[in-house]
Amino acid sequence: MQNWVKGSVVASVLLTGCSVFQSEQEVASRSAYNHAELKLPAGLAQPAKPGKYDIPEISSTVISEADTHSPALVLATAGSSRIEEGDKLSRVWFDRNDSTGELVPFLQRILQAQFAEQAIELTADETGLTYTTGWIAKSEKEGFWFWQSSQQQEQARFKISIEPRPHGRAASMMVTMLEHQHFNAEAKLEGREAQRQEVALLNQIIDRIGKEEIIVARANKAKAPDVSLEPGIDAEGHPALITQQSIDVTWSQLEALLAELNFAVTDMNRTEFTYYINYTKPEPGFWSKLWGSSDKVVLPLTNGEYQLVLGRVNKQTAIVLRDKDGTYLNTETTLALHEPFVQAIRQARIEL
Repeated sequence: MQNWVKGSVVASVLLTGCSVFQSEQEVASRSAYNHAELKLPAGLAQPAKPGKYDIPEISSTVISEADTHSPALVLATAGSSRIEEGDKLSRVWFDRNDSTGELVPFLQRILQAQFAEQAIELTADETGLTYTTGWIAKSEKEGFWFWQSSQQQEQARFKISIEPRPHGRAASMMVTMLEHQHFNAEAKLEGREAQRQEVALLNQIIDRIGKEEIIVARANKAKAPDVSLEPGIDAEGHPALITQQSIDVTWSQLEALLAELNFAVTDMNRTEFTYYINYTKPEPGFWSKLWGSSDKVVLPLTNGEYQLVLGRVNKQTAIVLRDKDGTYLNTETTLALHEPFVQAIRQARIEL
């Protein structure tokens, strides 16, 4: 059996040897055959040669003059900014959000602030939607230390256009170069350099808008919400805390409020709008004392189990606290709960 296998392998090698083992002379002759020009007898014309895939010869002068810079890209880094795919202009779109408010006045204010800080003239037309900048210069420093000087290389003027949509929730901003001056040969505009400068200025404006959005968002987050919670009575005449929010909105925010008041939820009944909770008086922590952070609100209640029940009062909602047996708390205790509840609502940053 072993001899038969060896014989088979030898036979296979001998049969395929002509294709596996080729001499250098055979390879060279085949290469020459493939690339040799067709020789025709006298009186016959050469067949047509398709030149579809021929690579044209390019001189070194053309290569040196080619624009080898990377394309300019509009960077939509602001939260309200976006770009449209395939747009070839130096343009970006903005959409209204909580940080911008009214979109066009927001964009106008940012433009005026940015160029005022850079001491660059900015002139608006009658509509207030088209701006023309003064000369924006680019300089390079030369020398060292005390002998250092600034050498101006180029300067340019731009037009900034704001085009709002009719509904006012979106607007585009486009930058166009109006005029350019260079003071040495290296600063001469070549290729797409004009558009690169347009995009560079537009990206600076987008970056400034993004920073302003962050400032506004932080201010909105730090602002204490308005609290409508007031002492009152529920539909059955029991003492309660009344909020102007609907019962569904109030229910959706109770979990955050209870956590802030140091209530532990043991059970709930969504149909009856009832939370079953366990109260434990919070104790000042070591880290809160060390870092000066605010402690949890302390309620005028003893540790134990309670029921927090919501009820409808006209278009408002009544918040009622009962003990574990379902007995309503007295009026004095309910009134004493009002101020701690208001403080907890502000700390939780919810709307009640």
